[in-house]
Amino acid sequence: MKRTSIVQALHAETLIISSVLQIGDSERISARTRALAVQRQYELFFGPEGEQTFLIFTKPIPRWSSPPPVASQQTLHESPVISVRSIRVLGVSSSAVVHIGSTSIAEGEARIKHIRQLAGPMPSAADI
Repeated sequence: MKRTSIVQALHAETLIISSVLQIGDSERISARTRALAVQRQYELFFGPEGEQTFLIFTKPIPRWSSPPPVASQQTLHESPVISVRSIRVLGVSSSAVVHIGSTSIAEGEARIKHIRQLAGPMPSAADI
């Protein structure tokens, strides 16, 4: 059963990187993020660098399959309205979903590789 979503007040500070804010019904929500973040102390590049280098971006993610239901379930919504007085969202990022309403399928996937490359300690005069 589809229902009407009514939101009186919504305050969202930040929604970034493939995040979704959905008010109302949806059939499917798919949020995907692939990010490569490299922090280097010095600007030094070693030729082609990118997502294809790291297994995290190409390896299949195992999918969870729900077990068959043990008993049947029947739901009766007494009201055809989803009513929300107020929502305050500070931040949503990296394929996250804020959803008020009904959905059949919601999928989220975030793959992030963060690399920090720092120089080693400087040799002292005694080491030279």
